[in-house]
Amino acid sequence: MKNLLLILMVFPFFGTGHLNAQKLSKNDAFDILTKWEGKWKNSAVFEKSVWTAERTQTRGITETNLILSNNYLEIIVYNDNNTSKHIICYDQTSSQFNRWEFKSDGSNTFWTGKWNKADKSMTWNYIDFSNYGINGKIIENFSSDDIIKIKTVMKDKTGKTLLRINSTKKKI
Repeated sequence: MKNLLLILMVFPFFGTGHLNAQKLSKNDAFDILTKWEGKWKNSAVFEKSVWTAERTQTRGITETNLILSNNYLEIIVYNDNNTSKHIICYDQTSSQFNRWEFKSDGSNTFWTGKWNKADKSMTWNYIDFSNYGINGKIIENFSSDDIIKIKTVMKDKTGKTLLRINSTKKKI
């Protein structure tokens, strides 16, 4: 009886892990990366939080191209006086997408992502190399081929919201 209970408790864990594994072919990963390709008009609302003193809005342009034999997606974001470059690729070994963000102020971040085919969304999880206990999530929802709705939330280890951004990209 104990063995049966153990199997019933452990099986869903392994089953979920297998379902979350995202073994994609090179062509499948390419098809996902091309969803970002092109030129986009950005609008973002930074809600008041620990890192944002008051609610602010920004507008800008994003230019996105596949590079290096179509294995990487290069994204350049121009907002007000800030520029950032993002590099995205699919890693066959870890079965996840990787995202590096480099900002004009010299800061950078790293995220891992999983594609949800049913929702047409990418969920990115922040990797905290600083060990400060920061937890971050970006959810990019492709509501159509021409619109991406994005929610970004960063929290500290106590759950306090450090950053909350709601943004939209519309293809030009």
